[in-house]
Parts: sequence; structure tokens; C-alpha cells
Amino acid sequence: VVPPGTYTARLIADGATLTAPIVVKRNPRLTDVTDADLRAQYAFGKKVRDKTTEANEAVIAIRRVKSQLDDRLKKNSDAALKSTGETRRTNASDVEDDVYQVKNQSGQDPLNFPIKINNRIGTLLSTVNSGDGRPIASAAPIFNYLSGKLGVQTSALAKVWATDLAAFNAQAKKLGLPAVNPKCAPGQVCGIVP
Repeated sequence: VVPPGTYTARLIADGATLTAPIVVKRNPRLTDVTDADLRAQYAFGKKVRDKTTEANEAVIAIRRVKSQLDDRLKKNSDAALKSTGETRRTNASDVEDDVYQVKNQSGQDPLNFPIKINNRIGTLLSTVNSGDGRPIASAAPIFNYLSGKLGVQTSALAKVWATDLAAFNAQAKKLGLPAVNPKCAPGQVCGIVP
């Protein structure tokens, strides 16, 4: 929810862009909260939302690479390629396991398996966005702690991409296979690794 203010709504469809001003007014029933409190809530909520997105995008990239890796290994049974691919898969899976609870299959599984970083950040986002007002005092330290935990994992993932994935792609290139690219969505043809 955005705080009171003037905004511009933009609609893009069929190559055309339409814009219109929107004025968000303050809820008159909120008498114990200032506009500054609402702006602080919104600003902090955006930071938490962005961190949630970062966690989820890391998991998506890992899964994209796993899918592409499976594709390349089906196309060539080279032992060195398979070994390098399995190292990459194991190291990326370790990161995925720390960021996301991969054992969740049913509605009851969150009760059976501990939540991971992305769920913790998502829960913080829900807490920050509930109600109207400045975030609770403990929100920032919790956010900093979880951001640090996520940073450790995204740094580890960057090393996997730089070492394991680079080694796999070098071997794949020698065998005439396309490179594996964490930014390549299913169905896209991608060969350039970021």
C-alpha cells in the first residue's frame, strides 16, 4: 500500500502507453499515525520486498541451470562433462537448500521442515505490511540479519557461477553444446553467460 500522495498510473497495451494521475488520500480513520509513519512503512516494505525478490530470483536461476544442465547431459554422455555438471549441481543445490525449503511438497510440509531464508524474509514483509504505521523496532535488525544470511548464499552462488558453471560451459563448448545460462528462461535460446 502506497502512502498518501500523488502518483502516475501507467498502462501499456498493444504498444500504446496511457498515463493518468492518481491521488491517494489518507484514511481519515487513522488518527494515531502520521504521514511520515506511513512513508517509513512503505519505504521499509519496499526494501524487504526487494530482498524477497532477490532470494526468489536466486532459486529461479538455480532451477534454470539445473534444467539446462539436464538437457546438456542428455545430449552428450562425456564423463568429464558429467562430473563437472554434478559438481555444479551439488554446489548450487546447497545454496538452494539454504535459501528455499526444497522439501515442501504438500500443505503440511512447512510444519515438518524448517522454513528457510526466503520464507523468513517473506514473513517479515507480511509483518511490516500488516496494519498502518512505522515498522516495529525489531524489524530493521531482523532485516539486517536475514539480508546478511542471504548475502552469504548469493555470494556462494556467484562463486558457483564463476567457477563450476564456467568450467562446465568450457567443456560444453568443446563438445559443441550451448552454454548453460542462469538468466535463460525455459524455451529461450541463450548461449551467452553473464
